[in-house]
Amino acid sequence: MKEPLRYRNGIPFFFDKSEQDFKKDIYERYDEMVVRQTALHLADEIWGNYPMQHVLDFGEEHCQNYRDGSILEVGSGVGRWIGSLAKRFPGAKCWGIDYSYQMLKRANEFWVEGKSIEVDLRSKGFPGPIKINGYQLRNLQFGLSKATDLPFENETQDLVLNSFLLDRLENPLEGLKEMFRILKPKGKLMLITPLNFNKYEHWLDFYPPGKLYEKLNEIGFEILDSREDMVIREPLDGRGNAVAWKCLGVLGSKN
Repeated sequence: MKEPLRYRNGIPFFFDKSEQDFKKDIYERYDEMVVRQTALHLADEIWGNYPMQHVLDFGEEHCQNYRDGSILEVGSGVGRWIGSLAKRFPGAKCWGIDYSYQMLKRANEFWVEGKSIEVDLRSKGFPGPIKINGYQLRNLQFGLSKATDLPFENETQDLVLNSFLLDRLENPLEGLKEMFRILKPKGKLMLITPLNFNKYEHWLDFYPPGKLYEKLNEIGFEILDSREDMVIREPLDGRGNAVAWKCLGVLGSKN
């Protein structure tokens, strides 16, 4: 694994993210993004359940044999998916990689340092604030890097995960190739995406889903399972307004 360039509050930086990069990155905005993502992914009490449960359910179908494996989530955000797997498989070596320092700091506070976090969504019509208690997982680490430049050696990971990431990458194909590079032979890639691209050329390259399957095959992945009917409702406020994401789930194996 690459040596970190530096640390910031315990978070290793594997990419030299400049101050200008920080200013341009909307995911570094604490009140707008970190509070929102913390509530969405960690504070189930607010919603009465976990709004993104379909992500965990899709993973549950295919994450049965990783008790001593190496598991990486790319675009881990505040760490719900990789944290859940680290809890389930205490003998596994788990990493969460993200490009947002603020997201990683929150993930590390909650899942590794075991801090209690206060979530206040009164501005969205909820009573509050509420407090959520963190964990102290010894088999989980978080680090900052880009999806197209992961800090792992070739063929070192048993399972690579990502959700709501592919359509946000500047170069989705390079991101997929990088995930292929670090997977062991027969290692698995699991991705969930709404295919909600920001660039016209990405729509041309990856939509409809059959084009994404073709790209994965060209890289060297065998498609083991796919689901195109996964609808995830992301709640917005206390009145029940929500965004419905029509998601694609894919499980691939490195040939």
